Amino acid sequence: MIVLGIDPGTATTGYGVVSGDGTRPPTLIECGVIRTRPREALPDRLLEIHSSVTELIARHRPHA
Repeated sequence: MIVLGIDPGTATTGYGVVSGDGTRPPTLIECGVIRTRPREALPDRLLEIHSSVTELIARHRPHA
């Protein structure tokens, strides 16, 4: 099972992708941050976060 975790924020959004089957500790696949520019309008920042999370979902196809 692949799980995508999100730590929300408008300036910095953290994420982590882990894989596990419940029989051993989860394995980290990828982690990082999505940064937006503080001076940009909020709708533009939210669009950047949305686009980045959509790309993460398409790339890793998480179950949860």
